[in-house]
Amino acid sequence: MIQQYQMGSPVKEPIKESPAKGLSIEDVVDVSVLQRIQDRFAKAMGVAAVTVDRNGTPVTEASTFQPICLTIRSTKKGLARCMKCDAVGALKSYRAGEPQTYLCSGGMIDVAAPIIIDGEYLGGILCGQVVLTENRAAFIEKIVERNKPLGFSEEHLRQLAKQVPAIPRERLDAAVEMMFVMANHITEMGLAYVAKNQLLKEAEEKAKLQEALQHAQMRALEAQVNPHFLFNALTLVGYTAIAEEARQTEEITFNLSDLLRYSLRNVAKQVLVTEELDMVDRYLAIQKLRFGSRLQFKISIDPQLNNVYIPCM
Repeated sequence: MIQQYQMGSPVKEPIKESPAKGLSIEDVVDVSVLQRIQDRFAKAMGVAAVTVDRNGTPVTEASTFQPICLTIRSTKKGLARCMKCDAVGALKSYRAGEPQTYLCSGGMIDVAAPIIIDGEYLGGILCGQVVLTENRAAFIEKIVERNKPLGFSEEHLRQLAKQVPAIPRERLDAAVEMMFVMANHITEMGLAYVAKNQLLKEAEEKAKLQEALQHAQMRALEAQVNPHFLFNALTLVGYTAIAEEARQTEEITFNLSDLLRYSLRNVAKQVLVTEELDMVDRYLAIQKLRFGSRLQFKISIDPQLNNVYIPCM
């Protein structure tokens, strides 16, 4: 059944968003390949064809457009009308999930098939600009009547309308089937593109994660190496002090080494009061060597508290 297209008919349902929101036909399909497919289809079926985005804007060059359609589109009003008609036709096919045959705003028969990639409606393939042989005369009059508001004379419109190809219903049905095959092929091309991009994205994210992990491992290794280097250096200083019989230097070095190891090992942990007091004693011993008789201290604690845990440092 050929649907009657009425200008000004509101599009009631909004285009649904999908996980692939933001994609365009040009993003997922090589337009030059699409153009070749469209040209061959138009030539084989003897119809005009064009691919449009969701707004009705052509993505490809028109294939075998009829003179009357080129004339209509040569006017600003006619072009806007055709683009709206193409957009609505493609959208109807998207909602139906299959090609749709309808009467275009210029009075001819068009067929639209949706392009849906990964659930995202991107536009449609349109073909047609034909009339049925069964009632060609009535179609011609309808074409003239619909396009008079564009400012063309009836005679000129009638001459152009008579050039519109007239095909039998069976051939139109075959064109619809071919449109369905072509739309599916484009969908497969688009899905392959989306899958490839997804794999590339995942590989890129994996590479970034691996790089971050390696960086973190290096930082962790550095964090281990630096304290070890410092401990080793302090130990070397301590043994040098022993060899040189520098008792105060020896005491400072080993106390400082023990304090550093204790703080790094037990950070964010709880320790026994006795462990903590041992480190306090080492710290005060270092300060005692620094300040001499100016620093006096005494540690007094209830023995019952020795096995109590407290935050380190």
